[in-house]
This record gives sequence, C-alpha cells and structure tokens, in this order.
Amino acid sequence: MMKYIPPTEEQRRYILNAYGFPFDRNIREKLCDEISGVSRSTRWKLENEGRFPARRALGRNSVAWLLSDVLWWVRNPPAVENVNNPYSRKSA
Repeated sequence: MMKYIPPTEEQRRYILNAYGFPFDRNIREKLCDEISGVSRSTRWKLENEGRFPARRALGRNSVAWLLSDVLWWVRNPPAVENVNNPYSRKSA
C-alpha cells in the first residue's frame, strides 16, 4: 500500500504555480471535495490509512487541508491494489 508523501517546498511552489494559485492556503471541506473528487467518507478512510493528506485542526470543530497537499495528491494519486482487472487473470 502506497502512503502519501507530502511535497517538498520546491514541489509545493511548482504545483501551486501549475494550477495558477499565487500562494498556499487552507481549504475547507467543500473545496477539498471539488478538487479531489473523493467523497468525505472515502477521504477519511484514506487519511486514516495514510493515503491522503492529513487534515489540520483550525479550532474545536473545524478542520482544513493545505491546498498544495491536495493538489499534489491529485497529481500523484496512490496506487490502487486488488483491482478487478480482467487482463490479469491467470488462465487455468
């Protein structure tokens, strides 16, 4: 299982520039959902497995993700294992 590896500072600048963002910032649930295309419950599961960027606590009841982390994850998604691939079946 591939773990999420955060980008370096140079990679953060590159990814933000590639998507046209002048600076890094915290993003909330709605924007994280729009950018990643992954549902809230799936993100939570992937986060617990270490396969999605960790959320950051902003207060008692609010969290956010770092924009560059989510964009980096979109460009470098984790490998999918145990996919139902008809081409990988062994013939009997």
